[in-house]
Amino acid sequence: MRYSDVRSTIKSGDLLAWSHRGWGSWHDFKIQMVRFFTQSEYSHVATAWVIGGRVFVIEAVEPMVRIYPLSKLGSFYLIRMNAPWMLGTEDAALECVGADYKQLHAIKAFFAPLAKGDVSECAALVLDLMMRDGQYLGTRATPSAVVLEAQKLGYPTLLIEN
Repeated sequence: MRYSDVRSTIKSGDLLAWSHRGWGSWHDFKIQMVRFFTQSEYSHVATAWVIGGRVFVIEAVEPMVRIYPLSKLGSFYLIRMNAPWMLGTEDAALECVGADYKQLHAIKAFFAPLAKGDVSECAALVLDLMMRDGQYLGTRATPSAVVLEAQKLGYPTLLIEN
């Protein structure tokens, strides 16, 4: 599916995922190491945020949690969560913006759960926001674990070409 065909149907609270296969740069190498240590098919997850007719992601990437236009992030997987995206969820998401992120947190999240309330890693941030909207996706804070839990709940994964 093309992004232009589904853009208007993306809702705040939808789950977004990326799978990274490159090895051509230091950045690629670091992402592949995170995928290796987290045993994750997906290298990154984020939450969609739609406001003012624009589609953004709220995501934890180095060096911090940020808001970024989805259209600038290339192809991705869309999992429509049918989340209510309550005002409290949005407030919590916006409060996280600017929080520190380190790729080491992603690796640590595979070996042991992060401290309660620690949203400094992409999957932990998504888990927290989904939980606030009544969508329980488990406790394992890795991109693949989050996507797998959403799939177990019956939410299909759509590849969107951007």
